[in-house]
Amino acid sequence: MRVAAVVLALVLGAAPLAQAEDGAPVPLQLDDGATEKSDVAYAAFQRGFYLTAFREALQRAETGDAAAQTLLGELFSNGYGVPKDSRQAIEWYSKAAVAGDREAQFALATMLLRGEGTARDPEKAAGWFAAAADQGHVEAHYSLAHLLVEGEGAAPDLSRAVELLTFAAENGHPEAQYNLGLLYSTGEGVRRDPAEAARWMRLAAEAGVPIAEVEYAIMRFRGEGVDKDEADAARWLRRASEQGNPVAQNRLAMLYAEGRGVEMDDVEAAKWHLLARDAGVSDARLDALLAALDEEDIRLARDRVRDHMASMGGQRSITGM
Repeated sequence: MRVAAVVLALVLGAAPLAQAEDGAPVPLQLDDGATEKSDVAYAAFQRGFYLTAFREALQRAETGDAAAQTLLGELFSNGYGVPKDSRQAIEWYSKAAVAGDREAQFALATMLLRGEGTARDPEKAAGWFAAAADQGHVEAHYSLAHLLVEGEGAAPDLSRAVELLTFAAENGHPEAQYNLGLLYSTGEGVRRDPAEAARWMRLAAEAGVPIAEVEYAIMRFRGEGVDKDEADAARWLRRASEQGNPVAQNRLAMLYAEGRGVEMDDVEAAKWHLLARDAGVSDARLDALLAALDEEDIRLARDRVRDHMASMGGQRSITGM
């Protein structure tokens, strides 16, 4: 149980309401009961007119409009157009949550779990995640599964966690797909099924979850639940390595050192080993390979490391070079 719990904790990173990479808010999903006025406030919010959104939402929220109350919670939670105020966010999210708005229920649960604007309360968080999940909120399914695996705020229940993860995974949640694949691989909370594990792991890998790319690569390399294909395994490891995953970099270095799935290349092996080692993944075998390289090959490896770092926008130097 602990293995699954730790992994879920690593990939769990839900925010009360998601934001795009540029900082702009991702569209809130207004519940079916949203009024025309709350839609006006929502439209202003989406265009970045936060003061207008605040004025319109406040007018409707004070009359009991749950969608408007949720929007006020979002504005106060993130400081959009108003000073950031977690307590005010909690107040408005709570009103909307009680009224049945699933977005507010999820946001309130997340703040309760983190202890933002209120005392941390995993038990209440679990209750609100469950309420949102009952209304089909995908992220709430994933978050509640995390609590059930950990036994935080609720009694441990891996079987129920699998049900929740399955719903989220089937609705395209990449981290749920990864964790579901892991559980099928280990047989925790579900009958062990290598083929099902590989299916979910591949979906998560295709969605760009680096740790899933590593796990799926290992499955491909070993032929666990999927056809053995060392070249495809190397491709997945390279994809994760280029995103900076040190475990993938270590495994890829070994493939280059041994010529498995790729053409043997000691310089390329040294490059990925140096990157992995600098990130904390050491390997005595690859250290030995590095020590045996001549001065020219070390120079080439160093150049490739610098090219990789430049492509990633990195400025730090690699230790041991």
